[in-house]
Amino acid sequence: MSDDGPPSAPRHPRIEQRSLLLRGGTGSGLDLARLQRDVVGAIELPLRQAATEQPLLTQVRRDGLGIVLSGEAWRNQLDPAARGEAFGTLPYAQPAPLELERGPLSAAALADYAETYLDAQLAAGATLATTPAHLFERELGEGREQDLALARATIAAWRERQGWRPPPQRPDDPPRELYAGVAVRAAIDPIPALIERYAALSVDGYWLTVFDGDDSAEQLGAVTALALGLQEASGRPVVVAGAGPAQTALLASGLAAVCTDVHATPPQFPPHDEANTGAGSVTAFALPVFHPAILGELPPGVAFEEARTRLFATDPCRCGEHVAHEPPHGRRATVAHNAWCLAAEARDATGLLPVFDEARLGARRQRADRMRARLGLEPLPAGWGAVATAAATVRSGAIRADGARAAGGGTAPGGGLHAV
Repeated sequence: MSDDGPPSAPRHPRIEQRSLLLRGGTGSGLDLARLQRDVVGAIELPLRQAATEQPLLTQVRRDGLGIVLSGEAWRNQLDPAARGEAFGTLPYAQPAPLELERGPLSAAALADYAETYLDAQLAAGATLATTPAHLFERELGEGREQDLALARATIAAWRERQGWRPPPQRPDDPPRELYAGVAVRAAIDPIPALIERYAALSVDGYWLTVFDGDDSAEQLGAVTALALGLQEASGRPVVVAGAGPAQTALLASGLAAVCTDVHATPPQFPPHDEANTGAGSVTAFALPVFHPAILGELPPGVAFEEARTRLFATDPCRCGEHVAHEPPHGRRATVAHNAWCLAAEARDATGLLPVFDEARLGARRQRADRMRARLGLEPLPAGWGAVATAAATVRSGAIRADGARAAGGGTAPGGGLHAV
């Protein structure tokens, strides 16, 4: 990229420069050479796939992108047979379902879990590590307190190891960062108490994974209130994974970053079977196709063939990955097209101050609904509008943790983000 071009997206999320993190790894079909680096600054993939994705990770490092290797600690809450074979090889995989809501771990077990979880990410090459995160029936019960204790133990291990320092084999790399992992179901309550507890942690940011979400106004409003409320209370960036198609609205409302695959697929608990997502296969499965004129995807299959044809014929695509006035054909072209569109949407949603970005996106929603009506499609879910409403409430100060904004922050001794 020339010096006159747009600046590259941050390697790790920053509040002042909103960005997109894309999920790579097995079955993603992601092509690093086609990434739009002014929007995409980092790649995420499951830690359980790191051993088989070394060529991808080598290329990511060579390109100067950040690397997030999600440890998926929540899989330890499943029966070992339901976690996936690759997860069972990780050093922190538990021999039986982890039941944190039943009672506290011993101090020794808690420290061992936290240290092993952190060390596995750093050893595999993560530049942004996270603390373990689990799901609970009661958001502020014994299980949540155990998650917070695990976070504090991970922070202690990070400091002991001076984890922010780059690895010895790459001493000139930028500093690494530690985010607090937070896993929630989409119906979240009570939000202010969660914000207060997590804002008190001394970390570089927060990785919020939303499970079993939908596009309802209630759920997306709650996710927005937690994510932006935590970002406002702590002064640190928050990444949301699992917001689904409405993630564009979160970016427009000021969220530091969202993480998604090229189809904006929200995670489920328990996870769906991944056996049929073969890497690089053109015929592994049919894929939905995104189009900006409808702010969403058209499902695969003959039922939507006429709508796809009409949409691309009347509003040609500018991605350059396929014939402009025709939908992409085949898996590789569809993945490349969807990845380009995700980045273009993120760029369009973050060009101004959030209040103006929200207004522009609101106008686009109205145009998208008109196009959807002409194609016989359902209007966009009401949840899109709930994001801006909840964001305005956060900005007004009505949703926040008790007390003043957390001072300073970061994970290195001395009060700054890093002590080098």
